[in-house]
Amino acid sequence: MPKLDKTFDDVQESGAGEFVQFDPGVYMCRIQAVRTNWVDGRGQMWTSDQKSYVKLIVDVDEGEHAGRFSDEYWASEEKDWGHTLYMSWTERALGMLKHTFAAMDEANPGFDAKAAFEADAWDKFVGKRILVVWRGEEYTANNGTVRVRTRPDRAVTASDKPKVTVELPGGEKVPWDDYKARPVEQAAQDADDVSVPF
Repeated sequence: MPKLDKTFDDVQESGAGEFVQFDPGVYMCRIQAVRTNWVDGRGQMWTSDQKSYVKLIVDVDEGEHAGRFSDEYWASEEKDWGHTLYMSWTERALGMLKHTFAAMDEANPGFDAKAAFEADAWDKFVGKRILVVWRGEEYTANNGTVRVRTRPDRAVTASDKPKVTVELPGGEKVPWDDYKARPVEQAAQDADDVSVPF
């Protein structure tokens, strides 16, 4: 029989109905880490110099979802995929990079993102705030239900009017408001899965 350790007594009890869905939208975030080296899914080691981008690991900083990616589950680099914002300086991404700098500077008065970038001072980005659009990705869960996972898409400024979208399995992108308003046929859920909020 499994045994629970002594810290189980300190866990606050919660019910399945208390799980809050994290919908696509625009959220003020905070940069938790900057990854300049990483291993891809095939075990290949890469650096930001080789790929011309860094991975900004972000967490929601305001509202009901604040701290969503700060718990133990998301602590390892293997879980970065769920809250990574890419900052690229390839030729075709320079316009987006400039806008990302503007978004960081706006959210952090007195900070000069371009100067920190040019100084290769990645530690200066950690702890900085950034307004981020989180997009949706539709998928079918193991039990056959259609769900939406939420991932960081791009940095924005307060004056932007970003389009929040959901990408369907075929690649089509639809506005989030239209997506959530449409009726979705769902397969019957397994009775045990109904009460599990994750």
